[in-house]
Amino acid sequence: MDEEEDITISEEVEAAPEPVEDDADSDSPSSFLTKMAAKEAARLASRPNLDSFPNALGHDERGKTTFLVKPGEKLIIERFATVLIGRPWLDTKTYTVQSIDEVSGDVKLWDDELYRFAHTNYYKGSEAGYRFCRAVKGVRVETHRKRGRPRKIQAAPPPATPSPTEAVGKKKRGRPKGSKNKVAVSPTS
Repeated sequence: MDEEEDITISEEVEAAPEPVEDDADSDSPSSFLTKMAAKEAARLASRPNLDSFPNALGHDERGKTTFLVKPGEKLIIERFATVLIGRPWLDTKTYTVQSIDEVSGDVKLWDDELYRFAHTNYYKGSEAGYRFCRAVKGVRVETHRKRGRPRKIQAAPPPATPSPTEAVGKKKRGRPKGSKNKVAVSPTS
């Protein structure tokens, strides 16, 4: 597919969708596939472009893959589904590298967004088609695109001050105190 076709698909998806009427054709497999293709194109439109970031994997003089990011630096990982047909894009996340095991390729990461640890392997990840990039200072990777109209900013109303008569004569809600403890009086004759 050419990039021009990709651009036109994403532009078509960003336009407001027309309302779908409930009829027998809306349940057909072809209409379902077109709806799913439109959703997938909209999801791929939010995929960040990592071409401007330097690669985090390099090769030494023997041809062995080396990891160029040091502990404490930021790492961007773009993941793809390896078991699905067409290997669709899953997500792009930014991590802080905690430790690196160069023998096995295991990397311990800290997810700044979710505040938890994560692990990856740059040998197996590169074989699976993951993309490892070094983060550049001052450049943010936007992975989430806000959808819908922005919320209106409303000024908070000033707190209501109760008048002195309202504070004293305030009605209480619920059962009055002592009403449950009353003993039923039987009429005496």
